[in-house]
Amino acid sequence: MTTQRIALLIVPQPAAASGRAATAHADEEAYRKRLRDIGFDVWTLGPADRPQLERGLREAVARLPEDVQIAVFALGPSVGGTDDVHILPKDAPSDASQRPDMLDSEGLRLSDLLRRISQRRARDLVAVVDECQPAAGGRCDFDAAAGASGASIIGSERAGRRSPSGAPLAGRASLREPMLGAMAQEGESFLQSFAFLRRALSDSDLEPRASGSLTTSFAFLPQGFFAGLPSACNRIDPNADPASLRGVNLDPPIGACEAATATYPYARAFEDRRQAGREQRAFQKATASCEDGTAIASYSAAYPAGRFRGLVDNFSIDCNRKRDRQEADERRRREETDRQREAERQRQEVERQRQEDERRRREELDRQREAARLEQERLERERQALRAPASSASGWTLNFASNLLEIRPMMNDQYDAQKQTYTTIWRSRQHGDQVMMYVQISPNERCGSAQQYIAEQIRPRRGQVSRSQEVNSAPGRAGFVLEGRGTAVAQGSFDDRSFYDFATVRRDDRSTIINIGARFPAEYSDLYRAELLRMMNSMQLPNRDIFTNRCG
Repeated sequence: MTTQRIALLIVPQPAAASGRAATAHADEEAYRKRLRDIGFDVWTLGPADRPQLERGLREAVARLPEDVQIAVFALGPSVGGTDDVHILPKDAPSDASQRPDMLDSEGLRLSDLLRRISQRRARDLVAVVDECQPAAGGRCDFDAAAGASGASIIGSERAGRRSPSGAPLAGRASLREPMLGAMAQEGESFLQSFAFLRRALSDSDLEPRASGSLTTSFAFLPQGFFAGLPSACNRIDPNADPASLRGVNLDPPIGACEAATATYPYARAFEDRRQAGREQRAFQKATASCEDGTAIASYSAAYPAGRFRGLVDNFSIDCNRKRDRQEADERRRREETDRQREAERQRQEVERQRQEDERRRREELDRQREAARLEQERLERERQALRAPASSASGWTLNFASNLLEIRPMMNDQYDAQKQTYTTIWRSRQHGDQVMMYVQISPNERCGSAQQYIAEQIRPRRGQVSRSQEVNSAPGRAGFVLEGRGTAVAQGSFDDRSFYDFATVRRDDRSTIINIGARFPAEYSDLYRAELLRMMNSMQLPNRDIFTNRCG
């Protein structure tokens, strides 16, 4: 910015004079801050009586350098006379607007001020008249106020109208808010600022007014204004080549963008650079190392349509391929010798065992299905009337079908002092230990989520998973369900039983983990899974967990 820019803010009346005068002073403070932010030297004149105000304006005009851009703001009500717009100082009579013959003696002509300023050979001269009130028999003639000065004038006049639909209009205290919005449009001329005002005031009781000619060479925010500021934020190139970002420390310019957007919240240029810098930094982290899978996932989640999404996806694919190759090579080296010697024997043994197991399984399934059908019919008839309560010293209570289940004698709220766990286990009265339902309360040693507990403690001992889902079981709690088929019976070996595991922790204190679940033959899933859900639905948890304040 090479051309000097000066703004004259005229606030003729003291804040205590009226509510409108108080608004004018608040407007002056807002305009002063905005104008200084965008490169103007701001001179405020008033409040003052007529001699003081006229003298102050003459002295200010005399100090104006040549070849500068000048913006004049007349804040508070001005009065439109028969041939000019008048600024009323603090000693003007309160009824001056009703006596147009007094305006020349009690007020100051805006045209005189603009004419004197134009004699300083200003490069651009614009004026904003916050609110013009026509005097009795007068009008707000901005062309007369511009006169021969060549000034461009925009402002507003209080409307005595309704919207075309007859609905009331929005009442505005002053022109400040829409005018500040117009001033925040980078690269828009004074003529375009007036078009912005017309749109912003379309449903309000202020009508936009303007002189017949508005300059297109003056802009409150010239194009490229923010790019020309000495801010490290401007070092961020939104279109930077990905290769040029390697090794670049983006934290300082991003921090500068944070500061710039705080100072210029209306500056889209700084906001765009801040967002671009954040994405570039996320790209740097995502492609820094194959070991940081979190950074790769974070970029994909934050920028699903990001500029670098394809590069990050390709990097992730390359990492997975490299990792797969390394694991495959290691596995082949470890297994090759034994594999050749045992392959044929194992194949024959596996095939024989498979055929035998399949035959037995079919026979057993047929027998069990028929027995289960008959038993389920009987149990269903008795279910509602045969439920017993169970409770724990850790604070929970529930009820269960006593004709279907019984608590193991040695596992009725069994406390393990070493692990600090409370465990209750049920077995089936009909199917014995093939069926196991359990509730375990234990300290959450790793302070993780319910999902993390399921993944680390339960999932390794389960086979096929048909459901893995987060569940919000109660207000203030977070839970996770794991359901499927196959429970561990030995290292790497799983049976064919169905399983259901649910874990929950408090959101505000993860110190206690509650795990309730069951294992049962798949052919009895309809019976035992339904009973487990009834037990869970009847379960009442304490208001305060037994283990507390262990997790920060």
